[in-house]
Amino acid sequence: MNRIIPLILFAVIMGLGGCDCTCPQDEEAVTVQDQAGRMVRVPRHITRVSGEGGIIYALGQQDKLVDRGIYYGPEGDAMARVDSRLASKPNLRQGKNHLNCETLVALRPQVYFANTEFHKADKEQMERVGLEVFAIKCETMDESFEAVRLIGRVLGCEDRAKAYLDDCRRLLKLVEDRTGDIPAGERLKVVFAGPKSVHTVATGEMLQTEIIRRAGGENAAAGLKGFWADVSPEQVALWDPDVIFLGSSWGSFGVEEVYRNSQFQTVRAVKKRRVFTFPSNVGWWDFPPPHCVLGVVWAAKTMYPERFADVDMLKIADDFYARYRGHTFTALGGRL
Repeated sequence: MNRIIPLILFAVIMGLGGCDCTCPQDEEAVTVQDQAGRMVRVPRHITRVSGEGGIIYALGQQDKLVDRGIYYGPEGDAMARVDSRLASKPNLRQGKNHLNCETLVALRPQVYFANTEFHKADKEQMERVGLEVFAIKCETMDESFEAVRLIGRVLGCEDRAKAYLDDCRRLLKLVEDRTGDIPAGERLKVVFAGPKSVHTVATGEMLQTEIIRRAGGENAAAGLKGFWADVSPEQVALWDPDVIFLGSSWGSFGVEEVYRNSQFQTVRAVKKRRVFTFPSNVGWWDFPPPHCVLGVVWAAKTMYPERFADVDMLKIADDFYARYRGHTFTALGGRL
């Protein structure tokens, strides 16, 4: 998917010069190979972590967080409203990319999980204080599943990671069982727009394309390369998609604006009023980590409602969030 969140990194903090967060030389440790092929030695019994708050919550390790991690945006705000423990932790992130590294070091985490789209200045600052960064990839569903498995191993909760991924795979199978028989020529053509405007589309190299494919559709822009390609209104009209999904990223445009756009009046998705915004007010279902499996189910039900008439999307979301966030989607204020 996009590189805003699809690639995640984890940084293992060891030997911080001038900082009281080194592990004793004789402390029991384990070596883990990350997805870049590097061998990383981490404490076997980790109690203080920071970084990828969403996965840490999903793995039931939230008590180990020394701060809110990268739980920024709507899901972080929603979680802080209902979880007093999270709300009481310092928020070191200002916006998507800026991190207060000095305060982070003072909190003495043993392991740090971070986004690969780290702001360059933050990354350099972390390197100056001795933080070593190792890559974990999440460009595809399989890569994000592997990232969860590795994080589960680092944090010593492999059984929980397996249960989480098993539930994710069950949801993907639910969709595959109902859409797998749709012939290639009959799959709905989709344009996935965002985050800047309806003229910015997800390319074939992004996770959104996999979400669409797993949901039983085809990305009209699959032949494009890179990350969020800008296209002309004429190109969208030529694609003539059956469905337009508006990305959940920034909410800078909406369904009604697309319907009123004079340049799209001939587009099938507009004529049939099949323009939909991905669920986004509590977490982003079109971004990794694996919570985007909910986006696959939602997209499939949205595209093929007759095949999913008996599927209660809100119940699925409530159950999933209750298990892997500790609160239901509804309790967090989620809307579909």
